[in-house]
Amino acid sequence: MSINKTLKGRATKPAAGFTMIETLIIILIIGIFCAIVTPSWLMFINNHRLKVSLDRAYWAMEMARSNAKRDKISWQASFKQVGNNVQIAIHPADIPPGQVPASQWKELEPQIQIDTDETTVLKVNESNEEKEKGTIRRVMFNHRGCPVSRSYHDCTLTSIRAKGTLTLYHPNLRNSQRCIIISTLLGHKRTSKRQSKPNENKRYCY
Repeated sequence: MSINKTLKGRATKPAAGFTMIETLIIILIIGIFCAIVTPSWLMFINNHRLKVSLDRAYWAMEMARSNAKRDKISWQASFKQVGNNVQIAIHPADIPPGQVPASQWKELEPQIQIDTDETTVLKVNESNEEKEKGTIRRVMFNHRGCPVSRSYHDCTLTSIRAKGTLTLYHPNLRNSQRCIIISTLLGHKRTSKRQSKPNENKRYCY
């Protein structure tokens, strides 16, 4: 008799768990939380990608300069925009970018782009010839590590045009430009970011 009462009591006891309204409230709270957190998280990720890409571009220039001094020949770091990605390659200056194997071109972080308005390093074509409509940006160093505009130039012949700025940005970050500036004729470099006011050349990353 007691067993039957116990079973009957269990059968009539409400099942534990969430009601439909409680479940909807929880989903709503999670949705609001995600809507608040997601933009900040994406901004953090995109800023990180931009920083990593700038570090890799800086490293590419350093490697080109180091290789040039080691091998006693001119080397260069080449940068090109391919779709939504930037590719970089480090190679001897006597090998045109168009002849660099595809496996040697490495992509920067996704969606990072070259700011063509803020970038002043030389434009070249696939044959490594300076062209106003060139699709490749080039930073070249001679056998002594000086930035040059021609592979056969010595440091004393280096022109001011060999210096310049490579500027990267992320399209989803407003005013996010970060740049590498070749600041001296000896090849010294520094990094910077977009400033609130333009300089005398009407550029913001300096």
